[in-house]
Amino acid sequence: MAKADMAKRQRPLTVDIPRPGDEQPVWSRIGVIALVGFVVGVAWPRLAGVRIGPSVPGDLKATVETAAASPSPAAAAPGTAEPEAKPPEPAKDQQQVVVGPGRITRCSDKKNKKVEDCGELQFDPIALPRLKELAQCPAALGVDGKLPIGFELNFEKKEVQVVKGKKTSLPASTVSGILQCAAREFSNVSLEEVPHKYRRYSLVYTATFHPPGAQAEAAKAEAGGEEQEQAAGTTTSETAVSGLATVSWDTALVRGAPKEGDVVMRLVRGTRVKLVGRQNDWYKVEHRGKTGWMYRGAIGL
Repeated sequence: MAKADMAKRQRPLTVDIPRPGDEQPVWSRIGVIALVGFVVGVAWPRLAGVRIGPSVPGDLKATVETAAASPSPAAAAPGTAEPEAKPPEPAKDQQQVVVGPGRITRCSDKKNKKVEDCGELQFDPIALPRLKELAQCPAALGVDGKLPIGFELNFEKKEVQVVKGKKTSLPASTVSGILQCAAREFSNVSLEEVPHKYRRYSLVYTATFHPPGAQAEAAKAEAGGEEQEQAAGTTTSETAVSGLATVSWDTALVRGAPKEGDVVMRLVRGTRVKLVGRQNDWYKVEHRGKTGWMYRGAIGL
C-alpha cells in the first residue's frame, strides 16, 4: 500500500494545452438552439393564435391608422395651396364714418393768384381711407352729425394742413378733438405722387358720423326722402300730433329745426319723449321742458 502511494507520487505531471481550433464554439449547436427558441417563443404562439402581451386598444389603433393615412401639412405636395382663412366680420355696433368725395374750393398759382378753373386733383385715394379711420377717434365716440373737414395742400412746401370746415352740427369741443385726430392721420402724408398743376389747393370733405347702433342707411334714406318730398312739392307745414314714443337709437339728436337745425338735445336709447308735432319724417318732441325735432327712425316710427 505504501509502495503504491509512492509510485503515484513519483509519476511525472503532464499539461494538456488545447489547440486554437478547439477553443471556437460549435456553431452548428448554437444555430440549432436559436432555431428551437424562435419556434417555441415566436412562431408557435402566432400559429396557435396565442397573444403574448397586451393588444392595442381599438380606438387607439383606429386613431393611429387614421393619422398614418392622413398626410401632415409638412408632407403635403409642394405648390398645394392651403385654404385661405376668412377675414373677421366687422362688428355691427361700432362707430361709423361716411365720407364723400372731396371738393376743390380754391387753387392758386406760383404767384399766389387765384385760378378760376382748378381742374381735378387725385387726393381722394389718400384722404378717404384716413378720414374713415376717424371712427376710432376717442372724440368721435357716440357722435351723430356732419363735420366738414378742410385741407390746405401746399405742393411747394409739400405740406398738408387740416382746417375746420363750415356749418357743422357737432359741439365745438367735439370738433376740436376730431380735428386733432385728423391732423395726426395726415401728419405723414406725402404729396410726391399726387399729380398737380398749381401751387396750392383748398379742399373740403364732409364726414358724417353715426353712433353705434345707428345705421348709415337710415341717414341716407332720411336725406334722400327729404329731397324727394321737397321736389314733389310735399307740404312742409307742421301738423299737430299727440302721443308718447321711446328713443330707439343709442344716441339720438334733437334739433331746433328739421334736418339742418342746431342740436339742442342728445337723448339716449330708452328715453321717453312726448310727441307734439310732425313735419314729413320729422317729429317735434318734448322732454323735460325742452322741445325739438327728431327723425322718425330714431324713435321707431
